Amino acid sequence: MKAFLRYAFSLTLAGVFLYWAFEGIDLTTIWQAARQSSTGWLAMIVLTTLCTVAIRAWRWVVLLKGVTRVVTVTDATLALAICYSANIVAPRAGEAARALSLKWQRDVSVSATIGTVVVERILDMVWLIFFVGLSLSVIPGRLETEYPLLVSGSLLMLGGCALLAAFLAYACATGESGIEIVEVQLSRISARIAGPAAEILRKFVVGLTSVSGKGAYVRIFVSSAILNAGYVLIIYESFCAFGLHQSHSLGAAAALVVMAISSIGIVIPVQGGIGAYHFLFANTLETLYSVDAAAALACATVVHALGNITYLTIGVPALLLQRYQSRRNAA
Repeated sequence: MKAFLRYAFSLTLAGVFLYWAFEGIDLTTIWQAARQSSTGWLAMIVLTTLCTVAIRAWRWVVLLKGVTRVVTVTDATLALAICYSANIVAPRAGEAARALSLKWQRDVSVSATIGTVVVERILDMVWLIFFVGLSLSVIPGRLETEYPLLVSGSLLMLGGCALLAAFLAYACATGESGIEIVEVQLSRISARIAGPAAEILRKFVVGLTSVSGKGAYVRIFVSSAILNAGYVLIIYESFCAFGLHQSHSLGAAAALVVMAISSIGIVIPVQGGIGAYHFLFANTLETLYSVDAAAALACATVVHALGNITYLTIGVPALLLQRYQSRRNAA
């Protein structure tokens, strides 16, 4: 029942965001705007999307070095494609799916893989907060005026991340004894969150301590920076595809702002960011850069659709093939 209610809630939330995004807009105008987009630039979006998956896979392989050295970038890329495909069906299901993918491909421990996934997700959140903060400096005043809750929420998230970083550093330094102390202290606040929080700490410690190899942390930083630059590039390519770089003079700075705000839609627990991504992407273009609502929604819809189609094209066949091979090996 809890799983059903969570799934129903995510579907409802996606529906609400879709309604907000498309309310009062003629769908034919969106279709016409999408048809006028540049095929060449759309192909570049697909290519860049594939590159970002490979870069994320490279970073993940670095995190996995302490767990296993048999996982290749190709293995990790297929696992990530399966992860993104699963997230379209059920929020956060992809994290378990990609761990299972490595189990099927290379017989890697699922629990050890989940530890690296926790580290990766925390890295993603830190980078997202960084880019939201960077957006404040790109368009000072305007972002606070149009999205006051976003700014205050980002500051709260920054404080929360600082507190979390302190907990994580303490847990890494003290090991299991430190995790138990944190669990006891949290249980005084809420017994319900103490256990899950302690388990996340354990997984993070396992994931972080598994990082090995000369220059591993440098490679993690560099790959994270390139990965997020790739996401900004996808947004800029969408501007070029729809001619917004000329008609509204949208450049790299605007792409950075749109990327930062629209990425929040991926964090919201809805299937594949459906609705939330469309709303935040289009609303940012319309509110901050005076882009026509139909063109803004067409741009958001095309970027989201191309990304998901790319993931499904790779992820679904990979999932079916790996599942077949797993059953065959078991037999």
